[in-house]
Amino acid sequence: MTDSSVHIRLANAQDKDTIVRVMEEAGLSTEAALAEGTTYWVAERGGQPVGAIGLEHGDTASLLRGAAILPAARGSGLGRRLVMSAVEYAQGRGDRAIYMFSKGGDWGTFGFTQVPLAVVMGDLPNAPQIQAYKAKSERPGGTTWMRALDTGASKA
Repeated sequence: MTDSSVHIRLANAQDKDTIVRVMEEAGLSTEAALAEGTTYWVAERGGQPVGAIGLEHGDTASLLRGAAILPAARGSGLGRRLVMSAVEYAQGRGDRAIYMFSKGGDWGTFGFTQVPLAVVMGDLPNAPQIQAYKAKSERPGGTTWMRALDTGASKA
């Protein structure tokens, strides 16, 4: 069931504290949130933040950054709406693929397939998550996923 009372909007610099709080409450890393070369969205219900998601951009691909939904807003389809907002944005900018790291869940329902970590590192070497991985020698997630995108869209 989709919650029509939730509004998803592009985040701006003033939303950083909100995004960090939502992602921390969901147990996600907040390092480099709203860094240069990223795009984030905030989901609000009644003017209050209930979710957030971001993308780290490369030249021809993007990396999904934290699909976070507060517990009170889960089960309403909001997570799917946030992910699809990010996928549509990446398509609109002309990306050929979108990647993500996950510590759980089956992202195949969103059209993602598992790929080796080296693929993401090769396509997005300057993405904040990749840079953090290199600096700390820590894997940024348990499983690496990719969704091929329609490249017919023009770069926005």
